Amino acid sequence: MVKTTLKIAAVAAVAAIGIMPAAGPAMADPVSVNDKVSKALVFLNMTITGQVQIPFTSGARWSQDVQTGGTCTGYIVDKTGFIATAGHCVYTGGESMKNQLRQQAIVALAQQQGRDATWATNIYRQAINQSWAVRGSGGDGDRPSVSVRVKQPSGPNQVVREWTTVQVLASQSFMEGDNAVLKMNTPPGELTALPISAVVPKPGEAVTSVGFPGQVRRVSDDMTLPQPSFKTGTVSSRQQNPNGVAQTEVSATIGKGMSGGPTVNANGEVIGTNSMKTVSQEETSEFGFVTDNIALRHYLQGNGATLVSAESGESSGLNMWVWLGPLIGIVALLLLAGLVLGLKRMSNSSPAAQAYPAPQGPGSGVPGATGGQSAPPQNPFGPTPGS
Repeated sequence: MVKTTLKIAAVAAVAAIGIMPAAGPAMADPVSVNDKVSKALVFLNMTITGQVQIPFTSGARWSQDVQTGGTCTGYIVDKTGFIATAGHCVYTGGESMKNQLRQQAIVALAQQQGRDATWATNIYRQAINQSWAVRGSGGDGDRPSVSVRVKQPSGPNQVVREWTTVQVLASQSFMEGDNAVLKMNTPPGELTALPISAVVPKPGEAVTSVGFPGQVRRVSDDMTLPQPSFKTGTVSSRQQNPNGVAQTEVSATIGKGMSGGPTVNANGEVIGTNSMKTVSQEETSEFGFVTDNIALRHYLQGNGATLVSAESGESSGLNMWVWLGPLIGIVALLLLAGLVLGLKRMSNSSPAAQAYPAPQGPGSGVPGATGGQSAPPQNPFGPTPGS
């Protein structure tokens, strides 16, 4: 009977351990993750203004203010109004942004002088080769001026309903890291901020790149902002640019206009800001890159942002069974051990065991027995309290 009971107890304990879910990475609901990311996204509209020095034959002269613009994506990282985006979206110290202003100055000059497109194209090439000087709006500073407005698309996640001007706190070039920090001084309501992962992403990890691609905007109503696009993929590799700055390669498609948006892991943590894509002439596939999340954390914190933490357990990618599963197993084993010990003690004190008492007296082999005296009776339930 005892052996049968022990077998039943052992089987029950094994069954209890066997039904525990296996510990592993938390797989957050994709719908809830996408919804949370959508709440933090903002559409960026940039206006760059500057003056270009044109080398006329009579002498170099500065043009009137000329403007260019563009759109990007950003995402909120601090509920007080801090926004992260790609540096190249707002960085005005690079040649790419200056070339856009040079082109606009030449177009205006061609219109003034009645020149054709061929003449303008040749002059533009000259401007690039000679690196015509560019300065800020109204001659202020040695860099073009940039104005950024943000808004969120209509829908249940919209908090920033009107175009709101934000301040550019800091920005980097491509080679420096391609990060930028913007600040909304007066948020119109409660904002949702995305956590920045503190763990270096691993190849093969599932990710989603999010943003407002220009191709989608072309087919949407121009009177309203497009809804964000979610492009899934995996982490392909970790690379470094010639300056030694880390980048993460992802297989998710990063379209034009998605620059500055977040690429998130399965838990909705940002593993990098959408930075660039390259297309090889020998291959048709695209190679997308996002900024390094560790450098991004330091950059945001260095410019005043207070980063939010991931939800309980998500930052490390673990769920509750990682600690709850082993705990239940330990409890089950302790209960089994207690049950076995109790059954053994009961078997020792059963009537069958007491039917044939051991002989008493000298040489009986009973510990503690002395001539003519019997050993004290054993307590089948262990020592008495206080003993």
